[in-house]
Amino acid sequence: MRRSAPPALVVGLMMITAAAADAAIVNSLRGWSEKEQGWSGGIAGSYGASGGNSPQSTFEGSGRLQLRARDNVWRLLALGKRTTVQDVETANAVLGHFRHNYLLSERWATLAFLQYQRNPFQRLESRFLLGLGGRWLAAENEKTRFYLGAAQMWEQEEIQDQDGEEKAQRLSTFVSAESKLIDDVGLDFLVFYQPRWSDFKDWRMFAEIELTVELTGSLSLFTGYRWQHDATPPEGVEKTDWDTKTGFAFKFLGYKKAPVQDPGPVSVKIRSSRRSVRPS
Repeated sequence: MRRSAPPALVVGLMMITAAAADAAIVNSLRGWSEKEQGWSGGIAGSYGASGGNSPQSTFEGSGRLQLRARDNVWRLLALGKRTTVQDVETANAVLGHFRHNYLLSERWATLAFLQYQRNPFQRLESRFLLGLGGRWLAAENEKTRFYLGAAQMWEQEEIQDQDGEEKAQRLSTFVSAESKLIDDVGLDFLVFYQPRWSDFKDWRMFAEIELTVELTGSLSLFTGYRWQHDATPPEGVEKTDWDTKTGFAFKFLGYKKAPVQDPGPVSVKIRSSRRSVRPS
């Protein structure tokens, strides 16, 4: 029987993408359970508003969906952010990310990803990324996980008021750490560094730290800080962006494939009958 992804999450992903994150890099490790077969995922959102002399409202949302089938793991992520000040839009960004991992062992995995990003307030009409590489689980215990990863990345950008497209190849490296501080409280830290192969002075860096408090089995409260730097941004765009966030996240587990049970040895009883023949 064919099973489809939970429709509520798919709709949520579409709404977030259409609504339009400043982040050029997305954390594809947080919030997953690689040990769970089948579908899983979650939705997170935050909203802030102020009134009076400078009315402002900010909405940020994200959605994630995972499918694991044996040693293959597919992940889809969407991030969006929109801010208005006195009914004038001051931020509108969207990011979509699709990733595949093949689990070679308990510690090693391949990685391949596609990403699309748009942020007109950074003069970025579009950015497409394609990456191929690997990931290593360097350390793990009951409370902590530490990952290292690297990938070859192809990049294509379209910048406002510039003719043509810009293409580049970059090295994408990352460090990720997750720690369970106490029961139901976790801390997550991520750093990406992406230099351009042909010019290491052209580099990007992204750092994020997030604290999560689990309220129920599915609902959690999070707060975090993000920082990103582009050494050679388009003209008129600041090199460094940062923001803070606080909101709620909901996660779910979809269907799980029922394990195939070994019926054990099959015993077959053969019933024989004898027919006695009386002498005549």
